[in-house]
Amino acid sequence: MLNPVLTAQGATVVEVVPLTGVDRALAYRTPDTMRDQVHVGSLVRMPLRRRHEIGIVRRLGSDSGLPLKRLRALTDTVYPFPAVSRDLLQLAAWMQVYYAASGEAVFETMIPAPIRRGLKPKRIKVLKLGLVSPDAAEMAALQQRAPKQAALYGFLKTQAQPIPRTEVLKRLKVGAGSCDALIRRGWIVEELHREERVAYDDTLAGAEHNAAAEEFTLTGEQAAAAAALAKSLESQQFAVHLLQGVTGSGKTEVYLQAIFTAVADGGSAIFLVPEVALTPQTVGRLRTRLARVGVKAVVWHSRLTEGERFDAWEALATGRAQVVVGARSAVFAPVLNLRLIIVDEEHEPAYKQEEAPRYHGRDVAVYRSQLCGAVCVVGSATPSLESLYNVEIGKYVVNKLTRRVDDRQMPTVHVVDLRREAPKAGEGGTLSQLLREKLCERFERREQSILFLNRRGYARSVICPECGYVAECTECSLALTYHRLDERLRCHLCRHEEHMPQACPHCGGEEIRRRGQGTQRVEAGVRRLLPHARIVRMDADAVRRGKGFRGVLADFRLGKIDVLVGTQMIGKGLDFPNVTLVGIVDADVSLHMPDFRASERTFQLLVQVAGRAGRGDRTGEVVVQTFTPHSAPIQFARHSDFEGFLSEELAQRKAFRYPPYRRLVRHVFQGRNPDKVSFFIEQWARRLEEMVGDTIEIRGPTPTPLERLRGEYRFQLWYFMESVTRSLPRISEVRKGFAMDGAVRDVLDVDPMNLL
Repeated sequence: MLNPVLTAQGATVVEVVPLTGVDRALAYRTPDTMRDQVHVGSLVRMPLRRRHEIGIVRRLGSDSGLPLKRLRALTDTVYPFPAVSRDLLQLAAWMQVYYAASGEAVFETMIPAPIRRGLKPKRIKVLKLGLVSPDAAEMAALQQRAPKQAALYGFLKTQAQPIPRTEVLKRLKVGAGSCDALIRRGWIVEELHREERVAYDDTLAGAEHNAAAEEFTLTGEQAAAAAALAKSLESQQFAVHLLQGVTGSGKTEVYLQAIFTAVADGGSAIFLVPEVALTPQTVGRLRTRLARVGVKAVVWHSRLTEGERFDAWEALATGRAQVVVGARSAVFAPVLNLRLIIVDEEHEPAYKQEEAPRYHGRDVAVYRSQLCGAVCVVGSATPSLESLYNVEIGKYVVNKLTRRVDDRQMPTVHVVDLRREAPKAGEGGTLSQLLREKLCERFERREQSILFLNRRGYARSVICPECGYVAECTECSLALTYHRLDERLRCHLCRHEEHMPQACPHCGGEEIRRRGQGTQRVEAGVRRLLPHARIVRMDADAVRRGKGFRGVLADFRLGKIDVLVGTQMIGKGLDFPNVTLVGIVDADVSLHMPDFRASERTFQLLVQVAGRAGRGDRTGEVVVQTFTPHSAPIQFARHSDFEGFLSEELAQRKAFRYPPYRRLVRHVFQGRNPDKVSFFIEQWARRLEEMVGDTIEIRGPTPTPLERLRGEYRFQLWYFMESVTRSLPRISEVRKGFAMDGAVRDVLDVDPMNLL
């Protein structure tokens, strides 16, 4: 029985979850002076062992049974408002069970590091006119005796708002003594004001400016979708809508209308995108349109400084901001009165976190919406099969946008069979004859082109034709990629690198060759084909060295780039009317991965990248180069036949009982000794089969497709089950009692997206 308030001592007993070192709640008492400051979700300081730590108040009261005199007292509260809302506490409890994660890992993900450290708002000294002002004679004397003081006073008289002290003194070249003299006389006043740390970005500002100039009229399909979302929001009941719209159909405008509806009723909204840096136009449009109606929106992404992150977080926690736009971690934003969560491009693997607690942002968004009785909108031109299956079984409602805005035509898709027309050496190198011709046409017409290849570097491997030697990473079972700019071989997983050998290190042969292609090689080929064109490569290597992603996008938007060559980052969020050609240099890169989702991802990628073409007044064209032109994903993507692909792919998944028809958990054992790792995973598999083999299907153990990563050998088991919440706790219980060698680590990944 809970006993929240113990009136004999005038103290409240609370349960606190420490944010470090202890993965369970502990009972503490609250001193009388703090009773009005401590709430469920408060961030508090408390004594733990011989130190003071920060923790979260999980609930008021405790059933620990300890006498009050044995309970240690809380020290103080970190913030005067709850840092974690009640729904987030419930969400954390669910995540610990569903993702087999520790409470510490979950709360570290939910609460940003600067908040856990107790960062405070930034305050600066500002100057303004005082209540006492000099008369004409005093002012004349001041100008004679102390012209610097007179200049400072005269400047402040022209300012309508208080000005930062350091800024004024630096601008007027006035010393601190002159300023202090005026303060002592009461002619000016110095105050401490809050300074909000907001990142400013010229590219984002440009996107906001463009968005502000646009006027939108909803199409019939957009209006119908917006009305359906508004009806769900007005009911104030949990619902999930799948907004399935072809590329260029105006999904963002429907999202905006839903946000307007949510905030007009006093609610808040979370808008998730796969990566904020890749969607500057979407972010700019949202912030500008919301500002027009007096709604403050903050942006949440990994590039924020600690101060900017704290100010954004506090604005949401205190209700000063009603909307947050961010990547997957924004799903944990401490918004008040959550009414709407939008998950744009919900099919993107980027929503799955690959480190503990290994959550999927889309699925967490759906569950949090359920806890709050809010509406969740998941949107995409190429929805995941999981979302489409949920529509099929009635969990989600689907709203479709089948036409582009202004009835713009979908691009014409050409498929080039590389078995019959292998790209020739020389001009264009990696490009087929058709793609070379189309590029030349666009350049002559001053239209822009995008070339896509999801592999950076110049060549994907280096091989000796005499002895068969292949340059491989010393830490990973992966061939090294050749980078031409600095003549280096690099591993794209562990960042190991070495010099490009002039001869074979194994046999000394001098005919060592580079095979395969990467974005650097494509860029070089285009430069030979179009020597006068302005060509820019955008991949992880180029972005680190050059202007950065947004700088390149700004130049592309202004027409300073004719051909943009890049990896998957150019397939997201780009909406430039002058792009009329998209070339997919190698459509087979993702098709032959050892992953049951390979066909689905290839189809999604082709449709998404092709959708960058023809978004303006001019009709677009897409050239797809492939060695497997008759594969289902390529043919269905060519004809924009989503229903056909869906039907075929779901039938295959159902036949093999793969997700979404069953849930999948991947269990990876890893360590530096392969024999030891293999022994322990086999022992574990036998033990698990004995204990829970009647409720789940166990496949394996086998080596992972990428058998060695960063020096560790890896083996895996797959668990197929009907319900994660029913089966995984049983696996976790068996796991607690299994004696594991300290040199072997194991990782449980629920609903894995990366099977390498």
